[in-house]
Amino acid sequence: MNRYQVTLICTNGKYKPVSTIVNVSEEFSLTKQEITHKGIENICFKKMWSSADLKRYGYTKVKCRVYDPEKIAAENKAKYEALKEQKYASGEWKRPKKDEKNA
Repeated sequence: MNRYQVTLICTNGKYKPVSTIVNVSEEFSLTKQEITHKGIENICFKKMWSSADLKRYGYTKVKCRVYDPEKIAAENKAKYEALKEQKYASGEWKRPKKDEKNA
């Protein structure tokens, strides 16, 4: 079972992005366009929106990616660690006392 995350992005920046997960069984080979279409249908069904609502709210940009929870968690952890080190170096944050002993 392959999983894809389809995200609709508001082009004017007024609203937050909306996303959904699309499950595709391995026996079907769908193109990226078909996966994107299924994701948009899923979002519209959940939010009770029509295509006119998508245009009205400015959700005209679409992103699609393979959804791998472990990879995403690792990327988020790496970003947070880099941010932490940046904040500690600038003096904006102070290191916890238990970390100061190890460092």
